[in-house]
Amino acid sequence: MGLSFLTPLLLAGMALVAVPLVLHLLMRRKPVPREFPALRFLRQRAVSNRRRLRLSHILLLLLRMAGLAVLAMALARPTLRGAGWLADGEGPVAAVVVFDTAPRMELRQANRTRLEQAALLAKSLFTKLPPTSQVAVIDTAGGAVTFSPTVAAASARIDRLAIGTALQTLPAAMAEGFRLLETVPGVRHEMYVFTDCSRGAWDGRTAVDLVKAHADAAVLFVDVGANAAQNFSLGAIDLSGDQVAAGSALSVSVETHRSGSDANRPLAVELLAADGRYARRGVKPVSWKAGQPGQVEFEIVGLEPGVRQGRVVLEGSDDMEADNARYFTVEVGTPAKVLIAAPAPAEDNGRFLLQAIAPAALRKAGKGRFDAALVDLAKLDAIPWDGIAGMVIADPPPLPPRTLDLLWQWVAGGRGLVVWLGPRAADAQRFNSEAAQKLLGGRIMRVWRSPGEDNFLSPASLDHPILAPFRRVGDAVPWQDFPVERLWEFQPTDPAPAGGAAAQAGAAADSAVPIASYRNGLPAILEHRIGQGTVITVTTPVSQAAGDPDAWNTLATGFEPWPFVILANETLLHAIDTADDRNILAGAQAVLHLDRRDMATATVSTPGGDDFPAAVDQRRASITVTTTQVPGNYRVRSGGAAAGFAKGFSANLAPDATDTRRLAEATFPAVFGEGARMADTEAELVRDVKLERVGAELSGWFILLAALALAGDWIVANRFYAPRDDGSPPAEAVAAPAGTSPLASAVPPPLPAARAGRRG
Repeated sequence: MGLSFLTPLLLAGMALVAVPLVLHLLMRRKPVPREFPALRFLRQRAVSNRRRLRLSHILLLLLRMAGLAVLAMALARPTLRGAGWLADGEGPVAAVVVFDTAPRMELRQANRTRLEQAALLAKSLFTKLPPTSQVAVIDTAGGAVTFSPTVAAASARIDRLAIGTALQTLPAAMAEGFRLLETVPGVRHEMYVFTDCSRGAWDGRTAVDLVKAHADAAVLFVDVGANAAQNFSLGAIDLSGDQVAAGSALSVSVETHRSGSDANRPLAVELLAADGRYARRGVKPVSWKAGQPGQVEFEIVGLEPGVRQGRVVLEGSDDMEADNARYFTVEVGTPAKVLIAAPAPAEDNGRFLLQAIAPAALRKAGKGRFDAALVDLAKLDAIPWDGIAGMVIADPPPLPPRTLDLLWQWVAGGRGLVVWLGPRAADAQRFNSEAAQKLLGGRIMRVWRSPGEDNFLSPASLDHPILAPFRRVGDAVPWQDFPVERLWEFQPTDPAPAGGAAAQAGAAADSAVPIASYRNGLPAILEHRIGQGTVITVTTPVSQAAGDPDAWNTLATGFEPWPFVILANETLLHAIDTADDRNILAGAQAVLHLDRRDMATATVSTPGGDDFPAAVDQRRASITVTTTQVPGNYRVRSGGAAAGFAKGFSANLAPDATDTRRLAEATFPAVFGEGARMADTEAELVRDVKLERVGAELSGWFILLAALALAGDWIVANRFYAPRDDGSPPAEAVAAPAGTSPLASAVPPPLPAARAGRRG
């Protein structure tokens, strides 16, 4: 805080405080020497009275001087400012205005979006800026960060702001603004941040450190959030898989959230037809509870082969349209051909994997996800692998280098391999041939034993695609019911200690990466990328019978081993997946792989109906699309229906992009900083700008203080110089005439009454 004056020259009036001092000195009574007999007592009292009178005069002098000084300060118009001692309110400033333009700013209240409300307040702010000020407008959509030529140009820039996918967070936009302010020294720095104070904008983020690091800049947060919105919101969408076999069902589930009062509103699932229109495939009534998330699931059957796209949509409208639909893309095709290779007898050692991957009932009905065949591992290299998309090897012994080299070349071409290690690996030294380490991305060390039921699969997170299906049940997966007593300790290939960063990066690319671990911390599932293909390694087997006393685990033989069934399917599905980005977040790039390399370009159709060309990477046989800011379904095609190809992907907004739930006010200090200045109306915005830039005028308070000082002078003077009421004559009545001796003019004291009587 600092005190400044709008008219500092008037402070010269404080020189008037010398007037009472001069008057007191001039009007000081001069003592008249008188000597009275027998007045020793009066002389002693006179000394004490003189001291008291001197103190009274000093007090009156100070009161009168203070009154004049405070009155002079009041006329100088003192102001209380946020910083500094000199008023610079009339000088130009460098101001940065930061806007949140994320989709959640589309929320309407009083028939106005949050961005429209922010623009309205910002324009009223611009009218209060001093002339020749420098103004920059920054938003979360990215773009050039520079000062506008004039304030009017900055206002026009605000008119062009549009809601869209955010490419940076609000703190990141503020950091850019502070860097821009540092390029303009010598002027006052100001920053205005327009935010809806929502969880989507600030959860896990804070502006405290930024504001502290730039204490010389005045920062004002303008709250444009809605307090009474009525909104239905769709959250993340979840698919049973983005690759579906023809004839099988597709499960689609979506999260639901409600702001406002409880309500009922149905949801519908629709598929995109060839003519670009959506055809409805199902409707479900939904009861929305305020503040309580929900889950709605649809099942779609009868999907035709090819790339199929759809959406889950809210019926009707609400206060925000951006979160009323979620989109999805799946590829429907014939079941992928896979081989399950197991040691002889293959029917026994590969039984569990075959039933988990391709159940007999689904194979007979033609609805299986995989077309699986069980083969003897010893005859694997004698079987043609043409048309095989994936392979599962159960409990392999040390394999010949030729077989391992063939597998490496086959995987590098874009296929998938899953290896379940078991007791037949036996001798680690024999198993860890150079070709085996090259294929698996590491080597086995020793068999780790955990007697009892203390060790089991324990994934730290479910973010990997293999583990993502377990999110639906979360912590309810009963891994502890399927203990693992023995497993292979697997060590990924170490990066080369020498050869520089490039050599280490190449070594890391040839190393397996752990995906999940056991409770004892050892790796359970590892992934190794080879060229365009993938190798998945599981460090414990599922080939042993239920009654085998030497069984390493009960993953496949325990009670209701549904976690193993999901794990077996997902490891194989991930291994053979072409890694196409069929479902992405808006703003992220999408990579689609092709089966051919003779196409040079492709055409991308956006959700808005626009088309633009995209180059085909013929060396990698892939297409990369980076313009995905608009949520919806994108189609990619090249050539005709017969000789060309057609693919697609869906882009959805991130959950925080549409999360309009407001922060609790108790969290404001942690997010914005202690004592952060907030405004949410035009009046508060103008008031805060005036208080910070011009200051709060204190003239009225100073005039009141001057009046109190003068009133105090009057009260004290009347008290000190109150008239005497004892009837004694004034001092002048007994004063000696001029030129006479004090002794000659003395009046004798009256005689005592008794003596006077005797004389009479």
